[in-house]
Amino acid sequence: MRLSRQQLVRLAPFAVLLLVVLAAMLVEPRFFGPANLRNVARGAAFLSVVAVGQLLVVIVRGLDLSVGAVITTTLLLTVEIAGTVEGRLPLAILAVVVAAVAIGALNAFLVVMRRVPVILATLSTFFLIQGAGLWLTEGRSRGRVPDELRVIGSGVIGRTVPVAVVIAAVVVVVVALILHRTTFGRSIYAVGANPDAAHLSGVARRRTTTLALIGCSSLAMLTGLMLAGNVGFYDRTLGVGFDLDSISAVVLGGASLMGGSGRVGGTVAAAVGLAALDNLLLLVGAPQPVQLIAKGLVLFLAVLAAGWLFRPAGEDASRSPVSA
Repeated sequence: MRLSRQQLVRLAPFAVLLLVVLAAMLVEPRFFGPANLRNVARGAAFLSVVAVGQLLVVIVRGLDLSVGAVITTTLLLTVEIAGTVEGRLPLAILAVVVAAVAIGALNAFLVVMRRVPVILATLSTFFLIQGAGLWLTEGRSRGRVPDELRVIGSGVIGRTVPVAVVIAAVVVVVVALILHRTTFGRSIYAVGANPDAAHLSGVARRRTTTLALIGCSSLAMLTGLMLAGNVGFYDRTLGVGFDLDSISAVVLGGASLMGGSGRVGGTVAAAVGLAALDNLLLLVGAPQPVQLIAKGLVLFLAVLAAGWLFRPAGEDASRSPVSA
């Protein structure tokens, strides 16, 4: 049976995971230990949540490069507000929610109102909030993560399932339902596929793009809270790499950078594969350059595959702007 292009691309994230498993069987049996598999599951959960948010922006023809800074800012606000005084965790959570919405709204203002390209708008926001965080803390830790927050980052249910996996599963289901079962979800795909046609059809382009950017920042904030509970202390490099890793998961999961397509299931499958790859590279003691090369190669191949799939309609009449 001959597979179509769409089917081949949808199998890509599973192929990555299969290759990682085969490599682990050959070089690192510790990969399959229960404790390590829980670590892989946690890593996949963290990346899945932020990647699903990134998917919203990619569908509307953008890339959010500020998600890593949102994650770090979430940790910063948590330790600054609740890390030194007992009982202030609710206030800290309120502060990070407000901050995430504000960052998403700032991105939307630049993109929707000032017509700044999304990648430039979110890059400027990244530098702005990263610089503000370094200025406020002088690069030093001044608190710790409250114990009450540790459960969502490092806790387990029944000694087997990490709490972070349960949270990620809920997020994935909710976002999938929004994208595929609601008018707003159809509007996101319509805006990404053809903004002008969507506008003529009565779709509120500006509102749709704004909500996609705020949703992405909000999910990055949730990832930051889970990571804060996992590490337990302030680390100004906590969010480093999540911007590119989330984009890699979205592209490897079958989304087009031209907008209008993308699946939650593919993004999550890719996040699991990338998390497994990261874990294996750490277990074998691969140096940082090798880790970057491996991840870059995966993204490179994913972009090639995406370019092959999403050719102009004249070259491939079977292309659909919205992937099921």
